[in-house]
Amino acid sequence: MLTLDQLIAEATVSPDADKTILIEKLIESMAEQFDQDRLLEGVQKAQERLAEIGNGTVQAIPGDIALAQIRQLIEP
Repeated sequence: MLTLDQLIAEATVSPDADKTILIEKLIESMAEQFDQDRLLEGVQKAQERLAEIGNGTVQAIPGDIALAQIRQLIEP
């Protein structure tokens, strides 16, 4: 079984179509915990973001760089 870090590493280098399926499956597995309207909004937003990356409207930031930037913002 993969560790969480290994799973994340594998997921972040996967094709966008596979990431979309993974996101959908993860959300599906947690669906009981979410309000359905918010769930749909989240899926739609994720699909919009993937489309923006796909058409070049925005540039993706590698996960490790994004996390480092977030840590800088929230750590004292």
